[in-house]
Amino acid sequence: MLSAVAGASVLSACASPGTPATPKPGAAPLRVTGTVAYRERIALDPAAEITVQLLDVSRMDAPSVTLAEQRFKADGKQPPFAFELSVDPARIDPRMRYAVAARITRGEQLLFINDTQYSVLTQGNGTTANLVLVRVATPPAPPRPSR
Repeated sequence: MLSAVAGASVLSACASPGTPATPKPGAAPLRVTGTVAYRERIALDPAAEITVQLLDVSRMDAPSVTLAEQRFKADGKQPPFAFELSVDPARIDPRMRYAVAARITRGEQLLFINDTQYSVLTQGNGTTANLVLVRVATPPAPPRPSR
């Protein structure tokens, strides 16, 4: 019985996520760079906003944790849009998984979003991601009442 309790303690200690190695004081932030584009040949509204996020996607049954975010207006420019996200290296655990996600919105309307995971930073992935977004179908307009 005692050996079963000791074995369970050892197993639970192995399953618990530890803290990542502490980087050297004054370590430069990690930078994730890349581009955001889409395939459709559609001019983007100048008021559209591009949002790019660096996410911790390690936990399967929990929401992603946002580690860094960049937002900017299209301002008449067209894709591809360059981005750069910076994160404190102390927040990156080599055992975890990280990804970059992006969306393009106009006001409250979602226009484009990534449907593919773009992994970065750990597990053999680099610090660059070139995202290709897909167009979000607009819901049909409600029928007009007949007169």
